[in-house]
Amino acid sequence: MKPFSQPHLSIRFLLPLLLLLLTGCHKDEDNSSEESDATQRTVLVYMAAQNTLGAYNFHTSDSTEIMNARQYVSSNNRMLVLIDDSRAPRLYQVTKDEKEPILVKQWDEDFCTTDPQSLQVVLEYVQANFEAKEYGLVMWSHADGWIPATNTDYEQYGGSAAAIGTVGTLSFGIDSGSQGRMSNNGAQMNVEDMADAIAASGMHCKYIFFDACLMQNLEVAYELRNVTDYVIASPASTPGPGSYYTHEIQKGLFSADPSDIARTFLEDVTSTELQAVYTDYGLAISCIETDKLQALADALYEALPYSSLMERQSPDMSGVLAYQNYTSRYYYRPHNYDALQSLRLILPAEQLEAVEAALDEAVVYYGATSSIWVGPSDSKFIYVPVDTDAYRSVSLFVPQTIYTDNASQSRHGDLNEAYKETAWYKAIGMERTGW
Repeated sequence: MKPFSQPHLSIRFLLPLLLLLLTGCHKDEDNSSEESDATQRTVLVYMAAQNTLGAYNFHTSDSTEIMNARQYVSSNNRMLVLIDDSRAPRLYQVTKDEKEPILVKQWDEDFCTTDPQSLQVVLEYVQANFEAKEYGLVMWSHADGWIPATNTDYEQYGGSAAAIGTVGTLSFGIDSGSQGRMSNNGAQMNVEDMADAIAASGMHCKYIFFDACLMQNLEVAYELRNVTDYVIASPASTPGPGSYYTHEIQKGLFSADPSDIARTFLEDVTSTELQAVYTDYGLAISCIETDKLQALADALYEALPYSSLMERQSPDMSGVLAYQNYTSRYYYRPHNYDALQSLRLILPAEQLEAVEAALDEAVVYYGATSSIWVGPSDSKFIYVPVDTDAYRSVSLFVPQTIYTDNASQSRHGDLNEAYKETAWYKAIGMERTGW
C-alpha cells in the first residue's frame, strides 16, 4: 500500500504536459506489433489507480515521468502503460519519436483491474500486439503482501464510498469502482490468483516489479516463482510518489540486470536531486531470483524441526526488525519481520548455516535507508542496522499467538490460519511445528 496524505511527503510538481490520462494519438491495433521480431523487451506498467492513489494524482505524476523518459526507450524495446482511474481503462504506448503517448486501446466501459481475469486479458492483448523476446511487468497500486483479500466480488467491485485518506484493507490493489469515489474500499487481488492469471495468459516475465508497499515477502515471491524470473519489491511501505520513472526507464526497467530497478529506486530515494520528492520517508528494497527459492524452501524444511517454533511455541520477536507496525490502526496486519533476522532467531547455528546460504543465493540485491517510515503517526520510523549483513530487505511471516489473539480485530481474520493456505507454508513443512 502506498501511503497517502502524510504531511511530511511532497507530491512532485506536475508538468502541464501531455499526460497519459488526458490525451494521446490513436494507434491502429493491427499495426501495434510492427517490427515485433526485433523487440527485445516489452514493459507494461499496470496502474490500478481507481483508489486514493488516483484521487491524489500519483498516477499523473508518474505518467509525466514516463513521458519525460521517452528518449530512453530504444527502437528494439516497447514501453506500455495501462491506466485505470476514474475513467475507463486505457492502454498507451510511449516511444522515443512521439512527443505524445500513443493511445493503443480505449475500453468503452470500466472494468475491475484487480480482477485476475482482467489482468489475464490485458496480458494476452499485450502479447498478441507487442510480441517480444521477454516481458517486464510493473504492478502499480496499493498492496500489503501475501495476506488474503477482503473483497473479491469483481462483478460488484465498488465498495461503499469512503472518505479519501481512509486506510482500506487490501492484498494487491484496490479498485473502488465507478461508484467508489476513488476511495480505498473495493475489490482486491490475491497473490495466488495473480500468479494463476499470469500463467493462464501465457506470459512469462523476466521480472515483476511491485511499485507498491509490503510485497517483498518470501510468501509472495514463492507464489510467483513459476511466472517470473525475478521479483523486485519492498517489504515495507514505499514512498507515496513511488518509483521515479524517468530514471527507471533510463537505468532499470530495460536493464539486462533486473536488480538495477531496485538499485535505481534506492539511489533516487537517497539522492539530493529528489529530496523534495522523497524527503525523509526512506526505503527498503530487494531483488529475488525466483528459481533459487525452492532450494531455500528445501533447506528450511530440513531445519524447521530444530527451530524454536516447534510444539507451537511463540518465540520472542521483540528484537527483530519489523518492516510493518503491528497496530489496530492497520487492522493488525502482520509485522513483516526481516527474513534473515527471523531465521537467525528461530534456528540453531547448526541448521542456520545452510538456510542462510540459500537465502543469500535467492536475494541477489538488497538495500535500505537508515530509517523508514512505518506509521501510522508521522513519527513512527524503524531504524535499519548500519551493518548490511544484519538484514536482507525481505520479510518472512513468523506465526505467533498474538495473531490468533487479535483475530477478531483483524479484517483478515486469524493470520496464523490464513498463513496455512500459502504455498510457502506447505513447501517448508510448517505444519510439523504445530502452527
